[in-house]
Amino acid sequence: MRLETFRGPDYATAFAFANSALGDDAILVWSRNVRYGTGTGVEVACTTSEALAQFRTRVSPGTPRFSAGARRGDGRPFILALVGPTGAGKTTTAAKLAVHPDAFGGLKVGFLSLDTYRAGAVEQLQSYADVAGLEFELAYDARDLAGALTRLAACDVIIVDTPGRGPRSDAAAWRAMLNRLDPDETHFVVPATMRTDLLAAARGDYQAMGATHAIVTKVDEVPLDSMVAVFTAEVGMPVRWVTDGQEVPTDLREAGPMLINALGMCPAQAAA
Repeated sequence: MRLETFRGPDYATAFAFANSALGDDAILVWSRNVRYGTGTGVEVACTTSEALAQFRTRVSPGTPRFSAGARRGDGRPFILALVGPTGAGKTTTAAKLAVHPDAFGGLKVGFLSLDTYRAGAVEQLQSYADVAGLEFELAYDARDLAGALTRLAACDVIIVDTPGRGPRSDAAAWRAMLNRLDPDETHFVVPATMRTDLLAAARGDYQAMGATHAIVTKVDEVPLDSMVAVFTAEVGMPVRWVTDGQEVPTDLREAGPMLINALGMCPAQAAA
């Protein structure tokens, strides 16, 4: 989403600069008081209606096939993989998705972990599975995949948890396993606190690994929802969910209503 900032001694002047640069359809995203010259002024961040419409489409990517419990032509369960950097919250997000009624409804969900690197990762996901009564499988290498998928065949959805390693690290083994799984969707799990310069590089790397969507986590650590919306726009990928805390499963939300409202528009207005 194209977002530009303008400053002036007062709101009217700053917004007039925005109209001059972006046109008469300039839309205010946020404003704040700033130092201006020797005194106090106003900074406004604005976008255009066209850019906002594109953003709305990105955070409302539609209902995935798993919502109807449909399977692929080969009868295989829907496979959703989570990838992302260390500390992004992939394992907790996997647990939230598995049991939140607004994510998978009444479908049967199972876990497949490829994360044999991080201490405690397997135990953490196994614990979530035990509490929720879900199937859990672990694959150390590609030879384990066929058996794991066979044991999870009764599931409607398989959530795949991957190691929290950057795509530039020595991750050939689990990346090869992920490729062999051929996920229906691969979600780049990214914290809303990540620096935007690092985000651009990470996004490109994970897209090269096959990421199709993103999940923005830790939005509760960002002061304003509008700042989360701007960050999500920078992610530049379809975003179906955001997370805003550590509680499983409650701290998971649909991205669209929250982020569109954060920009001062309800979903119906943004669609107009």
